[in-house]
Amino acid sequence: MEILSLEKLKNTKLADLIKPNIVRFIWTAILDEKICDLCRSLDQKIMDVNSPDSTIYQPPLHPRCRCHIIPITSDAEKIPKVNWEKPKDSWIKKYAPFLFIIPFKGKKEEIEEIAPYVPEAPELIFNPKDVLSIEGYIRETELRNIEKGKQKMQVLEQEVDKTRIIYIIFFLNKLGQTLLIKETEKDTEIDFAKREEAQIRKEASSYLINDGNDLVESQIERLFSIRKR
Repeated sequence: MEILSLEKLKNTKLADLIKPNIVRFIWTAILDEKICDLCRSLDQKIMDVNSPDSTIYQPPLHPRCRCHIIPITSDAEKIPKVNWEKPKDSWIKKYAPFLFIIPFKGKKEEIEEIAPYVPEAPELIFNPKDVLSIEGYIRETELRNIEKGKQKMQVLEQEVDKTRIIYIIFFLNKLGQTLLIKETEKDTEIDFAKREEAQIRKEASSYLINDGNDLVESQIERLFSIRKR
């Protein structure tokens, strides 16, 4: 059972004794050689729980951040004074730039609306050439991956049994990346597992195979309706 001091009884409401609430946060950082300037500046800073910053500045502030906050409740023997100061913008920009674009989540009656702040952000203007450049990038990526697939196919064909005529088939996604590799002999259809058929129908958009196996090409186009590259 806790014994309450006279000082605490004088400064504490009955409701706080029955059901204490969090009223302050104390920011605590590990002060060693690994600490960044942003976390160092916040160490031992005391924040009011109703402050708008309390919804934004919560650890971890960045990858590998080791800070934490200590809550102070309304029934504490002594409630510390608030000494919170917003960190320098240069440190936020360097270590936690995402804090600039986090909208405030407070009570509507207190703050109706706060627009996200993005420092030195240029005006965004739609340019149709950007769409074309994206399509061009995807196209170049696809062609580059297809070329890699052809080189890998040549290597695999050199390793197969020379006493048989083996065809190696690469199934590719929209970016030309290899999803599945199958092989079959000349004039022999491919034996697909149900899982493989489902994967090809869902993700494949084309395939690679050397010329000369019309039977397999007809089988693939009949089953999956994808084009040969």
